Amino acid sequence: MFNQEGCNNNGNTFPRNCFVSGPTGPTGPTGPAGPEGGPTGPTGPTGPEGVPIVPTLTIGTVTTGAPGSMATASITGTSPDFILNLAIPQGPTGPTGSTGEPGLEGPQGITGPTGPTGPTGDTGAAGAQGLIGPTGPTGPTGPTGPTGPTAGAG
Repeated sequence: MFNQEGCNNNGNTFPRNCFVSGPTGPTGPTGPAGPEGGPTGPTGPTGPEGVPIVPTLTIGTVTTGAPGSMATASITGTSPDFILNLAIPQGPTGPTGSTGEPGLEGPQGITGPTGPTGPTGDTGAAGAQGLIGPTGPTGPTGPTGPTGPTAGAG
């Protein structure tokens, strides 16, 4: 559209500097960045308040690491449910403690089965002679034996 008011002839009658209005063209490329260190702009307005989320933290695995290693921790899971996993290094062995008091005597246990018979031992030395016992009763008379030669015959 031709705009008469947009013409500028600077007091001349001819030629005239005029322009025609049309639709706005596309945005051109971004120009180079200006020098750094310029003044800081004003602080923008505060944004809207967010929805509060209350996280939960659950203890996951707790493992014993190698002696002398560093303790480690990792957090897994997704918001708002998080899991804390830990690895704690094993400490050095402590000194031996003092001996404690003896405990009470326990009850008598049941008798166990009889074991096998052991081997026969060596024969011991003979004992001392015992006392002579009393004479026993006289036995019955036996049968008469054959007669022997007569003395003086002959």
